[in-house]
Amino acid sequence: MRVEVSSSSVFTIDGNKTPVADPESKTYTFDEVIDIIGIIVSSHFWGYIADTKGRRRTLIVSLMLTALCALVSGVSINYTMMVVMRFLVGVFISAPSATIFAYLGEFFKTANRTMVITYASVAVGLSAVFTATTGWYVLSYNWTLDIPGTELVLKPWRLLFFVYTLPTLIGAFWLMILPESPKFYLSRGRELEAFEILLRMYLENHPHATVNDFVVKHIAPEAGQKDRSASPKGSGSCWKVASSVWNQTVPLFQKPNVVNFVICCVVQFGLFVVSAGMGLWFPDIINRLTASNDSDISVCDALEATANPGYGFDTSEELLIVDEACNDNINERVFIYAITLGGLYTVLYLAMSILMRKLGRKCLVAFNLFFSGFSGIVLQFVDNSYITMALFCSFLVFAGTSISILNGATVSIFPTNVRAMAVCLSLMMGRLGSVFGSNLVGLIMEDNCALTFYLFASGSIICAVLTLILPS
Repeated sequence: MRVEVSSSSVFTIDGNKTPVADPESKTYTFDEVIDIIGIIVSSHFWGYIADTKGRRRTLIVSLMLTALCALVSGVSINYTMMVVMRFLVGVFISAPSATIFAYLGEFFKTANRTMVITYASVAVGLSAVFTATTGWYVLSYNWTLDIPGTELVLKPWRLLFFVYTLPTLIGAFWLMILPESPKFYLSRGRELEAFEILLRMYLENHPHATVNDFVVKHIAPEAGQKDRSASPKGSGSCWKVASSVWNQTVPLFQKPNVVNFVICCVVQFGLFVVSAGMGLWFPDIINRLTASNDSDISVCDALEATANPGYGFDTSEELLIVDEACNDNINERVFIYAITLGGLYTVLYLAMSILMRKLGRKCLVAFNLFFSGFSGIVLQFVDNSYITMALFCSFLVFAGTSISILNGATVSIFPTNVRAMAVCLSLMMGRLGSVFGSNLVGLIMEDNCALTFYLFASGSIICAVLTLILPS
């Protein structure tokens, strides 16, 4: 169905299903239209797709490129090829992973965005469980398959790369049948396409409804739309790209966005430092905690003890003989730890999506981060290995689940024209935080375990305070 654009940028549907202008009808804002559509019932359908400028098309291309590089990495013939392909996988997957929250949020009214994004983040926990269980199963086999005419030998780890690529391909093909974000269209002055998608959403969510039942007659243009439409454009393609990047970035560093944007970036950095930076060392630390002969020992004492080759181990096995052949055996404990963390993330995301209605975004994220910091401090003084592991998991998971809440806040706080950029840049700071945190643990944990946990726990508490400054 097609609709026509009136000179006043509003749209009307009459009884004959022919859109015409009707100046006397009420004009609806986007949030009011979403409230009438009742789109929450299809949150599972819309929930796992991503957004960037250009939204749907860019996501499809990036996912396809991710899948292609992942498949090629599975048949790598040398280390250099593997590194290059996995690097490209990281480059291309950053588009959907960074902006999925903006796309999702634009199908819900502002009041529900953070809750819905947190609910959809259950997929993060489920993906951790999926990768760990699949990896455990596939790598438990020991087989080889020579490819005729090549020196390539297929092994379980190569098959695992192919299996891990399937969700990416499914997501890309699924996006092909989904619509673009109507709010994105409104922000670009494309009310025609926005109205069509909103009408389609209404009809899909109300199977027995007709076009006549859609009560919306007018949609208000996105704030600032005319200014962006009238802005001068460069004549060269390179200039257009540079101008577009500039126009989407500079507003984040101007009032009224700059304070909120800086806080989001700092908090994301801190959250990733704790959840990803320290989380990278989680299996090693737990292994060393459980490897010590003394069950009643604090985590720092266990790390110090296991760092000493003479503690609890046979010092006669100091000489290691390294086989030149590739050893693809993996300790099963790694999978158990990953499944445990993934399960905890899944449960907490579900709980938080419910608690957010009662406590609100600020209170919930503040509690998460204060509890994370508290756990990081207290676990140093506990000498029971099980309690220590529980506190360690709380330290990581409560910080990690706060990332999705902050992403929801970012989507709600910033206007549509800079929303994807805000989410991308803040998550970029988060990834830098994960690199910084993991390297910091490697540098100072052995020399000063207590200082390490104090620093990381303090980071969670500081982030908790900063989130209280953000708008509700």
